[in-house]
Amino acid sequence: MTDEFLDGRQAVRIDYKMPKSGHGYVEFIRDIHEGVDPHITPLAFDIKAKGIGGLEIKLIDSDGSVYGRTLPLENEFNDWTSVVMDMSTVEYWWGGENATFENFAKLMVVPAGEGGRGTIWLSEVGPAPAGTPPTLSPAGPQLDPDRELPGFGVRQRRDAVLAPEEPLVLEWLKHVQDTSTSAKNLLGTLEDKEIQTFNNALAAMAFLVKGERERAERILDFFAGATDRDNTEQFRQNLFYNGEARGFFQNAHPVEKDGQVLFYADKESDRWMGDMVWLMYTYLYYDKLYGSGRYSEIEQLMTDLVLSWFKETDEGRGGYVQHGWRKGDVRLHEDHGHHEGNIDCYAFFRLLGMGDHARKVRHWLESQLKGSNLPLDLYTWRALAYAPEGAELLDVPDFDLRFRKTVEFNGKTVVGVFHSPNALVNNIWVDGVGHIACAYFAVGNHERGNFYANQMDLMIVNRNLDGRELKAVPYVLNAEGGFTGWDIRKGSVSPSAWYLFAKNRFNPMLIETAEKK
Repeated sequence: MTDEFLDGRQAVRIDYKMPKSGHGYVEFIRDIHEGVDPHITPLAFDIKAKGIGGLEIKLIDSDGSVYGRTLPLENEFNDWTSVVMDMSTVEYWWGGENATFENFAKLMVVPAGEGGRGTIWLSEVGPAPAGTPPTLSPAGPQLDPDRELPGFGVRQRRDAVLAPEEPLVLEWLKHVQDTSTSAKNLLGTLEDKEIQTFNNALAAMAFLVKGERERAERILDFFAGATDRDNTEQFRQNLFYNGEARGFFQNAHPVEKDGQVLFYADKESDRWMGDMVWLMYTYLYYDKLYGSGRYSEIEQLMTDLVLSWFKETDEGRGGYVQHGWRKGDVRLHEDHGHHEGNIDCYAFFRLLGMGDHARKVRHWLESQLKGSNLPLDLYTWRALAYAPEGAELLDVPDFDLRFRKTVEFNGKTVVGVFHSPNALVNNIWVDGVGHIACAYFAVGNHERGNFYANQMDLMIVNRNLDGRELKAVPYVLNAEGGFTGWDIRKGSVSPSAWYLFAKNRFNPMLIETAEKK
């Protein structure tokens, strides 16, 4: 972030580049000392941008309540544009003691999302004259008038029958496992050499769902074996560094060294607490199917690590698990809790029978997560983690047309969801379709679960790899929403795994299968 003159005016320049997977962001923060009341006095700024992704505008009050609005960046601000906003143009996102906006404290301008990159210039940031009309449309849900339509069909988003699973999706996962690394154990995320911990946990669990025990063991054995307490290489994919348990990195890639293939993290990679928990789901599912003992050491190490990161709040009534090591071990944790990761941890504590920890995390989550403008998985994953409770959480992404999308793909009309409530984007985040399908099965609404699982059949792409005809599931269906440059013809590990979960009515967060109805 730098100051410069552009087109004869002084401006703040923000250059940003987000990761292709995982939520990234860059924050521009202005403290408000003028006693501005946005209920009366609008806020204004001039913006020019060249890039892709989204821009989050956040208004934060003195108790931490965050109200916000997301604007698309691609082709929207090629010339200087004046933006005026008031409380009618934002909605409550999270935080604070209540959902009432009081005592304006901070303005945040945040390029955010997956795969976004470019440059933003901001000028004249501050209050506008009282009575200046907003330039943004009112915020809030766009409810589908057919949201409660009875019966079966696309408009109703209900199917009576779960269509059979496409077996070549599982064969694609097997092929990716056999070709991504020389040891034929770990899977590259997008038919490549990018080895992500979360995606490999999903793949191992999908193999277990399908009875592919040996293939799951290849993945689980790798992480169980990456526990060298004498490791002194900071970026080697290993639970320990200089004798200290730190966890596994989110991303790694293979490197041939001294006649063997080792895995090393990107220099900015996190040792993310959520990845550790998803690996633990998979180890616990293996134990459930085949008995405990094989992985008891790694299970104890990761459980101890997650528990060491637990922090109590609210005089013992609530608590959360902290982030883990960030940005290539530059720092340990942030000064706040991560919502999605703590949904993971709530389910994890339920699986371990740690009721007090689970209760505290849920108390903290419910004090934080309010409104209808959160990321998709903060609804779907809570439904999975809270099951059989939580059915009402799915009304938000299923009823609101900012989330729910209808897209033409491969000559077919497909219904799904995007990862955030953005009315200006018409794309489907395929992971999220798997989330909502599995969540509906988990809370007992099989007809809606059938519908979204069956929609995933329409998203499958043909893959010819090494002369083999296979089928896989892509990550998104087009370039909208910050996915320019993605090859939508390729399969992706995570949505392919979620496809198998959905077709088997499996809840990966509580490692249980919904009974047929």
